[in-house]
Amino acid sequence: MRTALILIFFETWCLIEANIENKIFEGIIDNNTNCFNDGINLCEYGDHDSLIRNLEKLSEDYPGFARTGSIGKSVLGQDLRFIVISKNVQERDILEPMVKLVGNMHGDETVGRQLIYYFANHLLFHYNTSNFIKFLVDNTEFHLLPTMNPDGFEMSNFSPQNASPCTHRSKARKNNNRVDLNRNFPRVKSENVKNLHLLQRGNLQLLQRGRQIETQSVMKWIMTNPFVLSANFHGGAVVANYPWDSRIGGQETVNRVAPRPFLTADTKSFKEMALTYSKYNPTMFQQSTSDRCVPGTGAPFKNGITNGAAWYEVRGSMQDFNYGFSNCMEITLEVSCCKHPHPQELPEFWKNNMYSILHFTSMAHMGIKGLVVDENGEGISNAIVKILDNDKYVTTSKRGEFWKLLPPGNYTLAAKAEGYNNSDPISVYIPERQDGVPSMAAIKRFQLISATPTPRSANIPLSPLLKLCGIQCPSLTTVVTDQFVDSTQRNAKNKEEPKKTKSIEKSKVTNFIDKIVLF
Repeated sequence: MRTALILIFFETWCLIEANIENKIFEGIIDNNTNCFNDGINLCEYGDHDSLIRNLEKLSEDYPGFARTGSIGKSVLGQDLRFIVISKNVQERDILEPMVKLVGNMHGDETVGRQLIYYFANHLLFHYNTSNFIKFLVDNTEFHLLPTMNPDGFEMSNFSPQNASPCTHRSKARKNNNRVDLNRNFPRVKSENVKNLHLLQRGNLQLLQRGRQIETQSVMKWIMTNPFVLSANFHGGAVVANYPWDSRIGGQETVNRVAPRPFLTADTKSFKEMALTYSKYNPTMFQQSTSDRCVPGTGAPFKNGITNGAAWYEVRGSMQDFNYGFSNCMEITLEVSCCKHPHPQELPEFWKNNMYSILHFTSMAHMGIKGLVVDENGEGISNAIVKILDNDKYVTTSKRGEFWKLLPPGNYTLAAKAEGYNNSDPISVYIPERQDGVPSMAAIKRFQLISATPTPRSANIPLSPLLKLCGIQCPSLTTVVTDQFVDSTQRNAKNKEEPKKTKSIEKSKVTNFIDKIVLF
């Protein structure tokens, strides 16, 4: 009962707060002569050096919550600087999901560069005034890279104010070697898509060979961090685009002739992510600014979302690489018809995208997360967790953590790892999300028994991983903790769940987990 009251209270203040904050924000931004919000000037781009100074200033002003780093250099040697934001920025908490945002991959598509900086500032500026933001910062580790292509950005020029249509393409799109970075990533060549474990197999350097230096840096960043959710900001249209971008082994349809959808095993999740972003952005959901886009961009898009391949095929995209080669789920966000709008227009773009970014990033907490541990409670890295009837499994981090972003529904999952017996399957029910309220993932734990058991020494203490969110996990059992549904709600649903939940056929589940080949 106490849990239920806490959840009701949490949901209520989130909804009230969203309404209050929206009115406050609109009051500031609707005044076109006022470019200042959250203590910064929104009506200027600044060069790459000033962007780095701005990120450094945030880390200096909020030392416990922000730090900066670099993933590498551009062709011209400019720093690919990012900022990390979390309540304990020096060490990620166990099961805290990592979210990344990447902007300005195409140098002349500049709005995303600004939105990511504004978002970083907004999280820190409002940490003590917004419970929604406090929840996100306390429970998420944000990695924010405003520009992946600073060389291209330096070559780009903004359009006249309120230009319609805007300049659609320029030489600044590509990097300094004249390469389109969103065509430069490795392609998944098989329809039977699974994590390829390329880093584990020592093939990352081989995979990077011949690719642009910016691409190599981002590839390493993706494959050496357990990112869960990501967005890649673009311009030239206003739509949320989800994978796949291309048919496996297909050709790029430059002229957009008869494109067809090509969907992933997680299309329901991807569509929910894209729709969440779109519905909080009125210009995207309503397609009200498509007149500023050049003809032939595909607008209007129903509900402001599209499958990438159904729009036009792109080979070697970053969002396909994320999904095909890692556990990270990324969508591509086209946020402006005008690729490089006049700086006086930037406050309006921030106003239209701010809530979309907040609610999209909160989706890192939907679905299921948990641990795969051994007999002593130590995390097992590179274990596999698979959902029945979903070909895209996830692998565990170095600490044995896993995350699987899933829409509401009933699921059966199991785990396996090299040298251990397979887990028994477990069932999970994920209820409907409440609009405007952050998700809280169901927490599960698998404890795998070694295929060749070794007696545990009496003087070896159990790992602290066995204690999760204040719950003591019994030894040698699979622990099921559902934070979505408290006991009162669960009892009320008992009569309904047999109708909704598929019975677990152990032989079928064992078969689906056994089919996975370990590397």
